[in-house]
Amino acid sequence: MNYWTAASGIVDAFVQDEGTSIPLELTIRTLQAVLPTGPLRVVDLGGGDAALAVRLAAAGHEVVAQDIDPHMIALGEQRLATSPSTIRDRVRLICADGATMAADQAGVADLACCHSVLMYEDDPAPLVRTAVALCKPGGLISVIAINPAAAAMRAGLAGRWVEARIALETGDDTHGPYAASRNHARATIKALLVDAGADIVEWSGIGIFTDHHAGPIVADDPEQVLRSEWLAGRQDPYRQVARCYHLIARKS
Repeated sequence: MNYWTAASGIVDAFVQDEGTSIPLELTIRTLQAVLPTGPLRVVDLGGGDAALAVRLAAAGHEVVAQDIDPHMIALGEQRLATSPSTIRDRVRLICADGATMAADQAGVADLACCHSVLMYEDDPAPLVRTAVALCKPGGLISVIAINPAAAAMRAGLAGRWVEARIALETGDDTHGPYAASRNHARATIKALLVDAGADIVEWSGIGIFTDHHAGPIVADDPEQVLRSEWLAGRQDPYRQVARCYHLIARKS
């Protein structure tokens, strides 16, 4: 089952929740630290809104952003329409499923991204295999997924105590005001990456101090917010309770 396609109005909720760029900024910093000198070929699975694609294209990379939802592709087209031609020319949007991508783009990518997509899949294995299959030998796979070990953190920090209690009792946050999803443990995804032929390079956390904020985060210097999140995301115990984990693997 795919929970994204089963949820009515999820695109509107996605757009409304995209008020902060902190997760994207942290993602970019992680990728910049591990990517070889470009320009590179990138495939972004579930990247139809083109937020990541535009940032990577601005850095000189060629990006194919895939999505199963035509509405997300439309959002990506809108974003590209307001971008400089030098960026538009480096981004291609494809409305297709993972199987199609695996067949059409196998072995071409220097980087395959699978960010905030596995949560919508009952079985994450096919999409993990697709991400690895897309890469050249030595290519990198970037996976961002919800961290079930921290299911109660968002609700607790936001003062939503009933949700926090239920999350602690059940081990998940699907009872909260969110679309149905499946949060897969980091150990599970690591094992799937290894089984698919990739070696784990590193992992970090995203969303430790700021994930529970529903509105703008006020700071005299936004860089201090990003730096704090960046450092915490690379240290225990902080990264263990991050909203998301970010796994980087390399195809053997």
